[in-house]
Amino acid sequence: MKGVMGFLEKAGLVRMDTSHDSVEPPPAPNPAVPAEPAATPPPEAAMPVVGAPLKLDEIYAKAGVPVSLYPAERLLRLIEGLSAMDPGTRLMAIKAMDAADESWTIEDPLADAQTKAQALAMHAELLQLNLQALERDTLARIETVTAKREKVVGDIRQQMAELDALMNREVARAAQDIAGQEAQLQAAREHTAGQLASLSQLGQQLQNLSAQFAAPVAAPKE
Repeated sequence: MKGVMGFLEKAGLVRMDTSHDSVEPPPAPNPAVPAEPAATPPPEAAMPVVGAPLKLDEIYAKAGVPVSLYPAERLLRLIEGLSAMDPGTRLMAIKAMDAADESWTIEDPLADAQTKAQALAMHAELLQLNLQALERDTLARIETVTAKREKVVGDIRQQMAELDALMNREVARAAQDIAGQEAQLQAAREHTAGQLASLSQLGQQLQNLSAQFAAPVAAPKE
């Protein structure tokens, strides 16, 4: 296959990309000991952190995707390298590479792609379920906070109404008390004014008596 790829690269039809192929795949699980299916975590634990990137390796590992001799990503890179070709020619070139290299078959990446697509679909469904659970919990908490707010605000408004009524009663009582005090003061003023008038009148009368009966003053002798 390397000879075919080298020819296509010289012709400008393929871009060789081996940066990812040098990475060794993780060891396959021991076939003698079947792996137990991973338990689905609760929505709170499975909900990813907002803004966190997808970790495809972890998604595939949790879904039990086996290691492929020729992964689907490698076939995608090959198709991208042959992007200069029309679809028909590209398909023929890939089939020619498959026939020329006995280390892999086109069924390998296709099976890997199908398994990984199923794993991604399962993970997407889990994300949807987690989001729905988070929405329910959030709405329930919002309703609780709203109910508490309404109760507290209602209690405060009732207390304010009671204080307002108490204030109005106190203002009315003080106004009545002030009016009573002012009425008493006015009555005392009027009473005192009457007594002062009587005293003045009686005093004037007494002075007039002295003037009427007083002995006349003798004239001086020459």
